[in-house]
Amino acid sequence: RKLEDKRAKALEKMQNDVAKAQRKAQERRASAEAKRGTKIARVLEIANLMRAVGRAPSKRSFF
Repeated sequence: RKLEDKRAKALEKMQNDVAKAQRKAQERRASAEAKRGTKIARVLEIANLMRAVGRAPSKRSFF
């Protein structure tokens, strides 16, 4: 009886730890996705501005 209770508590603790790790990973994925979306929006905004002005940017970061 004691052994079963101990085993059940250990199993519950392990499941809680796994669930906590999964929640943390999901939060990090969501944060990375939001950051990527923000960067993409900024790049598109700059691209639209350059198209409207009609000239290429004077500074190129890829050279």
